Amino acid sequence: MQFLPEFIVAIIISALHILLSFNLKLPNKYKNAFRLYSIVVNVIFIGFLVSFSTFLSISQNIGTYYNGLATLYFLLFVPLGIVLLLLFSNLIKRADIEPFFLKLIIIFGAIIVVTGLIVLGYALFILTFYGFAP
Repeated sequence: MQFLPEFIVAIIISALHILLSFNLKLPNKYKNAFRLYSIVVNVIFIGFLVSFSTFLSISQNIGTYYNGLATLYFLLFVPLGIVLLLLFSNLIKRADIEPFFLKLIIIFGAIIVVTGLIVLGYALFILTFYGFAP
């Protein structure tokens, strides 16, 4: 494992995740909790990569490394995707779109697109940090 390139990529991913999390227009009731959650999960993500790069051998603990990356992906991006879908569906529900059926089609299309992005992002995330290892 190459420590420096993966650490730089991890810092960029964490910075983008925190930037997006802090710029969401959430209700005050959920804003601080979601921000704290995103900071904690990003610190765990960076700590996980640093600990595997310095203290543990990835070749001997490959299963743990893969499972940790998969878990951290779901902790990072699935809640963010759900929040984005909820904010978008609230926006569409408040919009002045005449047929109600059209609102449902737009919301369903957004669900399909975000779900596809989460699935595609999982593969790209794992390949970025895990590679093509067996």
